[in-house]
Amino acid sequence: MKTIFMTGVAGMIGSHLLDVLLDRGYHVIGLDNFAYGSIENIKHNIPNPQFEFIEGDIMDEGLMHSIALRSDAIIHLAAVKKISDRESSMPTLTVNTRGTEIVLQAAKQKKIKVVFASTSDVYGMSPDLPLNENGDLLLGPSMIKRWSYAVSKLYGEQLCFAYYQDFKLPVVVLRYFGAFSPRSSFSWSGGHIPIFIRQILNDEEVTIHGDGSQTRSMGFVTDLVKGTVLALENEQAIGQLINLGNDEEMSVLDSAKLIHRISGSNKPLKIKFIPMAELFGTYKDIMRRIPDLRKAKEILGYQPSVKLEEAVVHTIQSIRNSQ
Repeated sequence: MKTIFMTGVAGMIGSHLLDVLLDRGYHVIGLDNFAYGSIENIKHNIPNPQFEFIEGDIMDEGLMHSIALRSDAIIHLAAVKKISDRESSMPTLTVNTRGTEIVLQAAKQKKIKVVFASTSDVYGMSPDLPLNENGDLLLGPSMIKRWSYAVSKLYGEQLCFAYYQDFKLPVVVLRYFGAFSPRSSFSWSGGHIPIFIRQILNDEEVTIHGDGSQTRSMGFVTDLVKGTVLALENEQAIGQLINLGNDEEMSVLDSAKLIHRISGSNKPLKIKFIPMAELFGTYKDIMRRIPDLRKAKEILGYQPSVKLEEAVVHTIQSIRNSQ
């Protein structure tokens, strides 16, 4: 039985991934400091003898090295995501760069496999759609703090490939596109779909940045989990950069209308459009985001299976059942 060390285990993706890994017979050592994750997401697995939870931080080098020595692979999900220009960039820049380096250093002791969770944000404003792993990246000016998350994750990708090339460390870099579930953070760190679901179910104004014409490809968390497990177990994935997500594209405004229809609300949809400049200053929002999934299909046999509408239905039903 292999032991998997997972950082960010109590987050939305991590907790669902934990469910699947335990079902597949793995022993999992999960680390989280609850900056974003929640004990509620993993409490049903705490009694499982194949799960060992450690409350701790990836910046603790001694802890990271000691756990890695007991592990056969690392899935690195923990990260800080900066949300607005009102927040400091330092936690994002520090944790996502130095933290990833600590993970790689810990893995290097035994040369164990590392699956690194990157983000579609690194594509920036690239006009080359669908977004392909070999395509050029287009980021905005450095003085705009909102790019700090994309830059920190891009640096993490470079670190992974440096360890792969220089130290022969087996690594896989996954660029996650947006996903959600009933365990999402229902704040902006969880993306617009969970926020809209909460607002519509509570009969609140749906806050849309800009005019809502920007598009996203949002999927259900089970598709990201499936792709991550495939990357973990597939030796052909080593040394590769792979997109994961759903290639179903929908505008932000249309997604609000979809959620309102699915909710069955008999009240009108209330939308509040907020000018981009009011929120993000001179930051330019990414107008379209859709992944090219051909590489994931060819190397991993990956295929997203949950449509956006189905995912919204499940999430709303789950929320209502828990109330």
